[in-house]
Amino acid sequence: MNTIGQRIKELRKKNDLTQEKLADLLGVTYQSVSKWECGTTMPDLAMIVPLARALHVSADELLGMKPVEQDERKAYFDSEYFQFWKKDHEADLEIARQAAAEYPGDYRYLHWLASNEWYVGYSVKYMGTDTEKKLIADSIRHCEMILENCDDTELRNHVIHSLVSAYKYTNRYDEAKKYAEMYPEDPESTRDDILMLCLQGEELEFLYKKRIKKALIKLHSALSQLWFYEDDPCMEAMDAEETVIKAVITDENYQHFHIALSMIQQERAKTAMRNGDTAAAVCALNSAMKHAKSFDEMQKNGIEQYTCPVLCGYTEDHRDDRKEEDWSMTNTVREYTENNIFDPLRNREDFKALFD
Repeated sequence: MNTIGQRIKELRKKNDLTQEKLADLLGVTYQSVSKWECGTTMPDLAMIVPLARALHVSADELLGMKPVEQDERKAYFDSEYFQFWKKDHEADLEIARQAAAEYPGDYRYLHWLASNEWYVGYSVKYMGTDTEKKLIADSIRHCEMILENCDDTELRNHVIHSLVSAYKYTNRYDEAKKYAEMYPEDPESTRDDILMLCLQGEELEFLYKKRIKKALIKLHSALSQLWFYEDDPCMEAMDAEETVIKAVITDENYQHFHIALSMIQQERAKTAMRNGDTAAAVCALNSAMKHAKSFDEMQKNGIEQYTCPVLCGYTEDHRDDRKEEDWSMTNTVREYTENNIFDPLRNREDFKALFD
């Protein structure tokens, strides 16, 4: 029959834990774990339940007995855990400590403890005291333990956010940035949202400008759905898109947004033709072509650099981007004018001059 030491060793390996990791979870030295496994010593009676839970078995299983019925203690902690945001954090801190101690393998409880340590330490009551420093340090340590051992994506994201906030609060911006960059991209909360919490100076200013540019691109994409390729385009959406772009980029150095403005002018040319205004159509196509050529020149250089006050200095290097050899914005405008709606313009000299 296996001894308890042999069972501890087998279960530890089954849970992919080193002696050091198991010791950290239990708050003991790794030498203690080694002695248990070798049979030199036995775990204290008070350690049996936390040890069993760290190894994800019942105490009865750890001791070689039959499993017990439902764990009422865990049910109690679960009910407290799911309510902890609604309670006084200092009072709840002690319950979280008990839960984390009794169930060292439940990383939800460790996050519960770390969260309460942060909220209590950050409170006005302990501001500037040794208690504040200890609680914040404990919160950081427990969060890092979770990241090291836990695979639950949602919980890890919560922990990353907590670590960024804690390191920022303690003016350790390099550590905050390191964890912020671990945060995955997703539609609701992006890595840039987290980086904004911890960057400073030029890095933070660059990030603001990057977010403005991305927001303009998203606005272009959303508004253009209401008018581009539509039989009955929403001209108000098109006007709004152009107004916002020009309000942000006030020096006409539109860079990437030459594409959007060229598309707007192409649509205006088509609308003018529907209205029988050939002069306005040619004027709009001329503007579309100018924007197209400006974009192609930027793409050829490979450097996208803004000079307007809001985006001044924001630069993107596209020299290593994969490009389609035959594609250009100029060719796109030329292909657009092949639409038969522009047939009445084909013999006009100003229309022919667009492609010289």
